[in-house]
Amino acid sequence: MSEQNVEFVKGIYGAFARGDVPAVLGAFTDDIEWFEAEGMPYGGLHRGGEAVAQNVFGPISEDVEGFAIAPEELIGSGATVAAVVRYTGTGKATGKALDVPVVHVWDIRDGKLARFRQFIDTVKFADVVPAAVSVAG
Repeated sequence: MSEQNVEFVKGIYGAFARGDVPAVLGAFTDDIEWFEAEGMPYGGLHRGGEAVAQNVFGPISEDVEGFAIAPEELIGSGATVAAVVRYTGTGKATGKALDVPVVHVWDIRDGKLARFRQFIDTVKFADVVPAAVSVAG
């Protein structure tokens, strides 16, 4: 089951990279709990795909030109997949390059993404996207 879940999460990153946000949102449970790291402009708990799209995906695409997530390593354990990824792009307001490692932890329930937790160096991110200039701020 772990390997199946790793492949599932890998496919979600692939869909995001292609810009297929409907496929990403379609992989969420209706009640997904999305924990964006405190200290991020989009930080806190977002419930449901619509909240994630409006409060995370939309703002980050506005704040970071060419925002991309590159998975570097995926580790599965039962219904949980940890992903070491790299965020890249350019802060629109600052012109600074974003290149920061991040850890995502996904919990899968009934073949869908039920919970997301993000672990990131928020100070490094804020250097590129200060909360004061974020469209989310």
